[in-house]
Amino acid sequence: MTTRKLTIVYVSVEMMIPELGEEACTANFRGGLGDLAGHTVEGLVKCGINVIPITFFYTKNWQTGENVDYTKTPALRHPHKLNVEMHWQKMTTPIWTINRAGATVFGLSHPEHKMLYPGDKYTKLDQAAFLGRAVPALLGHLQIVPDIVWCQEWMTGLVIPNMRDDHQFNACKSVFTVHTIARGALERFPVDAYDRMAIDRRWYNHFVIDNAIKPTEGGIKCADKVTGVSKQFGEICQMMFVDDAHKIHGIMNGTSRDFFLSPHIKMYREEPNSLQLELAHKEDKRELISFIEARTGVRFDVNKMLDGAVRRLASYKNQLPMFVSVIDQICAPRPHGYDVQVLLGGVAHENDYECRQWMEELRLLMGREGLKNRFVYIPEYSERFRTLAARGCDLWISCPWEANEACGTSDFVAKIDGNPNLATCGGGIMEHGTEFDHTTRQGDTFFITPYSAQTMGIKAGWAARMYYNYKEHGDNTWPTLRMNNFVGGKALDIVHMVARYNEECFKPLLGIV
Repeated sequence: MTTRKLTIVYVSVEMMIPELGEEACTANFRGGLGDLAGHTVEGLVKCGINVIPITFFYTKNWQTGENVDYTKTPALRHPHKLNVEMHWQKMTTPIWTINRAGATVFGLSHPEHKMLYPGDKYTKLDQAAFLGRAVPALLGHLQIVPDIVWCQEWMTGLVIPNMRDDHQFNACKSVFTVHTIARGALERFPVDAYDRMAIDRRWYNHFVIDNAIKPTEGGIKCADKVTGVSKQFGEICQMMFVDDAHKIHGIMNGTSRDFFLSPHIKMYREEPNSLQLELAHKEDKRELISFIEARTGVRFDVNKMLDGAVRRLASYKNQLPMFVSVIDQICAPRPHGYDVQVLLGGVAHENDYECRQWMEELRLLMGREGLKNRFVYIPEYSERFRTLAARGCDLWISCPWEANEACGTSDFVAKIDGNPNLATCGGGIMEHGTEFDHTTRQGDTFFITPYSAQTMGIKAGWAARMYYNYKEHGDNTWPTLRMNNFVGGKALDIVHMVARYNEECFKPLLGIV
C-alpha cells in the first residue's frame, strides 16, 4: 500500500481481543469502539502496516463484577514493569502482551484502573491521564518511534500533548478519531481539575474552553488530523467544532469480514448461491435459537421470522420507546399481526438509571399477554451473543435517534452474513445501505423514514410479508434481498477502511506521494 512500511501506534481504552478468551475479552470492551479497535488492528496488519496496539487490560469484568486473572489467559506478562512518571511520582504497572490478528497488543494493567468506563467521571479522567503518560513511556521503553499515533475518543486524547512534549517523538504525527457525540463522549470538567490531566500548562487553551475543561475538543485541537466515523458524522463534527473543521474528515468504519462471516457460509468457499445462503442462515438461526432457549427457556420456531436487536442500552439508541408501542403488532399471529418472533438483548451502564429501568420494563414485557414465547429480552452483552444474534436473526433492527448514531457495528455484521437491516437513516448505514425497491428488487435496507415507531412497525411488516411469501409461496424477493446484502457486505471489510485512512490521512500527513 505504501512505498515504505509505516509504524502506527493505535491507542484505545477498549479493545475486543477474542484471543484472550471470552471472560477477559468481555472485560475489555463494551460496544462498537472496542469492536472496531480489535478489527482495525487486523486491518492494519493485512494492509502491511506495522501496528503497535496499546490499551488497558482491566482486572474486573464490568458486566459480572468478577476479577480477571490474566495468568489464566494466553496473554504473556512482560519481564519488565513500566514506570510511569506523573504527579511528581512514579507509578508502576505490569505490561501484558498478546497476539491479535498478527500484531502484538500491549495491555496495561494498573491496580488503580480496574474497570472499563467506571461510573465516576473523575476516575475516567484519572485513567485518561495515566494512559496519556503511559503510552510515551512504553514507547520509550520499547525504543519505538512511530510515524503516527492514532487515538480513539477523549480518554486517549491526552497521549497527543504528552508525546508532543517529548522531543524523541518530534517527527510523529497524530490522528484523533471521534466516535460519538453522546453525553459520555463529550465529558467536561471544572477548570480546577486541569492538573489532574497530567499535561503541561502550555496546553491550557487547547483544553479549557468556555471556562470548562473539554477533553474531546482538546484532543481535536492538539491532533494533526481528526476523523469522524462516517461521512455524515464527519460533517456533524465539522459543524460542532468549527475552528478545527479544516482538519476534520469523515471516513466510514469497517469491520472484519473474515471474523464475522458465518462458518456455514464459508463452507461454500464464501461464494454461496441464494439457496446455499439460505441454508447457511438456517444453521445460524438454529444456533441462536439454542442460545436463546438456554438463557430464557423459550424455544423459538426456526421456520418463523426472527427479528433482533442486541446492542448496548442507551437513551440515544432508543430501543424501549421504539419497540414498546409496536411490539404487539409485530409479534401477533397473522392476520392480525406479522407473526414475528423478537429478540432484544443488551445491558445499560450501571450508572444509567433511565436505561437500567428499561431493562426491568423489558423483562416485564416478556410476560405480557400475547408476547409470551414470542418476545424475549436477554440482559447480556458479549461478542459471542451479539455475533450469534446478528448472524441468526432474519431482520436486524437499529433505531437510534436521527443524527445520533455515528456508525454502528452490528448492522455491518448482519449485512456481511446476508441479513437485511431495518434502521434509522443516518451514520454509517446511510452511507453503505440503499432502500430496498420492491419493483426493481434493488437495494438492501429498510430505512425508518420518516423516523417513528409507527414507520418501524410498518416496515417490519413489509419484511415479514416478504419472508412468509418466500417460505409459503416460493416468491424469491426475500432471497434476492438477502443476496443483495451478502454481496454489499463485502465492501464493509476493515481493509477497505484502512485503505481509505492510508490514502486520505496517513500519506498526506507524512508527505508520501
